[in-house]
Amino acid sequence: MRRWGPIVGALLLIGFIGNLFTPDEPSPTQTVTAAQTAEQPSTSEPAEGSESEPSEATTAADSAAEPEQGQSEEPVTESISPSSEPTRTSEAEPVADPASTESSDLADLLLALTIADEVTTGYDRDLFRHWVDADGDGCDARREVLITEAVVAPLVGSGCSLTGGEWYSVYDGQVTDDPSKFDVDHMVPLKEAWDSGANAWSSETRRAYANDLDLAPALIAVSASSNRSKSDKDPADWLPPLASYHCQYVEDWVQVKIKWQLSVDEREFAAIRSVLAGC
Repeated sequence: MRRWGPIVGALLLIGFIGNLFTPDEPSPTQTVTAAQTAEQPSTSEPAEGSESEPSEATTAADSAAEPEQGQSEEPVTESISPSSEPTRTSEAEPVADPASTESSDLADLLLALTIADEVTTGYDRDLFRHWVDADGDGCDARREVLITEAVVAPLVGSGCSLTGGEWYSVYDGQVTDDPSKFDVDHMVPLKEAWDSGANAWSSETRRAYANDLDLAPALIAVSASSNRSKSDKDPADWLPPLASYHCQYVEDWVQVKIKWQLSVDEREFAAIRSVLAGC
């Protein structure tokens, strides 16, 4: 027995030393718990001042479980097509009354006129050089107006001769195919222009006035008889024989006076206002 005692003691000592160098293996339960702990996010509350937003899954679950206050537990869902647009309510824009607008325009024309006494001396037709060929195309201002206002376009020959056209006189309704029977009238006659302010103009300005092709009503092709009946009279003393043309005639008269800054006398202004009041 004494021989086995030291041997047994040596074996026990070796076993004890081996246990000291062998690590402990975790139990299956401990391993699973550690893995689960690593996969799950921390549930600790956020630090003060920061906002933590719930995950979409949690939000959806909470929304399904707890309806919003004031809503039924079974909300009604609307089916909206991705391409649909909201209905737009359009308000119709106001439309101006044409009669009211025209009256306002005529009133503005009257307000733009200057009333003054006329100068009745010193007029000479030669002070207004007229029927010039300003653009050098071979047709003077008179023929330019006849070509523009023809209701049937004429053939323009050498020397600006006109054949085959037709013209209508808005003053009296006459029609002709012979341009020599028509005059080109200055809407505001040259003497009336002189009396109303042209007496202070330069010769160049009077020339420009006598050949004004820029303002359509300034020069107008009409029957020779109606033009000579008009002569140098203003609307207080003469209006076209065609009553249907009175409104247009007086409005055109005023436009010429305004463009060229010509005045009107008291009788002339009263006649203009009386005609336009009925337009």
